[in-house]
Amino acid sequence: MAAAQLLAAAAGSLLLPQQWRAWVSPERALAVYRGPPVRVTAPPGMQMAGLAFDELGESWTEEGGSSVGVLLLSVGSPETPDDVEEYLYNVFCDPEIVTLPPSLGFIKNPLAWFIAKSRAAEARAAMLEAGGESPQVATIRKQADALKTTLGERGIDASLFVAMRYWRPFAAEAVEEMTKQNVTRLVIIPLYPHFSISTSGSALRVLERMLYTTPGFPMKSTVVPSWFNRPGYVRASARAILRSLATLPEAERAAAHIVYSAQGLPRKYVEFLGDPYQGQVERGVVLLSEELARHGVSNSYSLSYQGQIGPTAVPWTEPATSDTITRLGQEGTRALLLVPVSFVFEHMGTLNEMDRELADVAARAGVREFVRVPTLGWDPEFIDVLASIVQEALPDLNQPSMQIINQGEPVALNVVNEYVTLYTKDQLQLVPQERPWGFTETAEVVNGRLAMAAITLSVALTVDPTLKMLVAMYKASRTAVTG
Repeated sequence: MAAAQLLAAAAGSLLLPQQWRAWVSPERALAVYRGPPVRVTAPPGMQMAGLAFDELGESWTEEGGSSVGVLLLSVGSPETPDDVEEYLYNVFCDPEIVTLPPSLGFIKNPLAWFIAKSRAAEARAAMLEAGGESPQVATIRKQADALKTTLGERGIDASLFVAMRYWRPFAAEAVEEMTKQNVTRLVIIPLYPHFSISTSGSALRVLERMLYTTPGFPMKSTVVPSWFNRPGYVRASARAILRSLATLPEAERAAAHIVYSAQGLPRKYVEFLGDPYQGQVERGVVLLSEELARHGVSNSYSLSYQGQIGPTAVPWTEPATSDTITRLGQEGTRALLLVPVSFVFEHMGTLNEMDRELADVAARAGVREFVRVPTLGWDPEFIDVLASIVQEALPDLNQPSMQIINQGEPVALNVVNEYVTLYTKDQLQLVPQERPWGFTETAEVVNGRLAMAAITLSVALTVDPTLKMLVAMYKASRTAVTG
């Protein structure tokens, strides 16, 4: 199921907010956790092993009102154990997850079926151990509701939609609802702080196709591909870390090691496809550490990656979080704070892998105090960040398209279509008309003369199938060629 963290592709034809254009290039949950930090403490006698984007853009105008929509994207998750196999099939059908050469494309679906079948039992058992149901979609809907309320407090009347990549509600369902509500302008926010071909990219690829093939898709759309470096998000994340750090015994706080754990991905994405994910994760950790330092926190820290699946011969981003925790325990670390870096809601990657598997690794390595920082969920400060993202993107949607064209700004193809009716040169009658082979005027003359030659040949064969026939053929061919 950790494979569900991976997604892929870019949204080349979706219009990016202006401040991003200069540099932007190309989750296991079973209970909504809103309580205190998760703690794993040894029983008695047992040793346990940026860029400043939060400033608001132009004030939003009331033009169009609720015709503005906000779409939150995520990976999705099976809602019950019975959904696991179908969910995994959807994951492994994604060409950005299982990449095959064109010549082997025909085996994609059978291969996805085989992988889903072979992994379903293990994934289903893990889900049952963690409670048997997933709250991921429910959590995201609460985030959407909170965002709608915050936007309303800012005077922005927007409709909120949710779309999952591999489970319901799918993007097609969200767009259908947009059509019913007459949404004409759309702000798209992937709920991944960092951009990756395998997460935001895959979801955006689906939307890109729908932009041109689905009636009712909002003609004006803008996407914020990543937002890990927004000061508001960094501050909210740092405060969550500070709250969790404060739950450690006072004697352990200063020496506690902070482990930032991000979802991993195969290295080929970074090395061969130019995926910016790892670089953004590394930069995000630096920003978090700098923010913590402003609060007097100077604890040592490490960055590592979790969720590796598949053949061990396929290299993934390193180091693995389990290896990092084991090493720290061997080096004498007795208190550890685990920070989910790339997750903004609880899921199997946090509640099962972090709270169960990695906590067990820490216990066996000798770590006595293990605290996992909760994800932000619908924390008001985090929701406020999302609201600022929407508000900053609105000027791009409100600005008249022809004005953008006149300013020489990059635009999506559909922007041109709003103002220019595109005709073929046949319709414009500006150039000599071309017709398919065999239907030009010259071709029709030649075809007619060849037909006459055939008639002559037929008559000649009837009268005299010898010399006269040959002479008739010769004359007919010359007439057809020379005119």
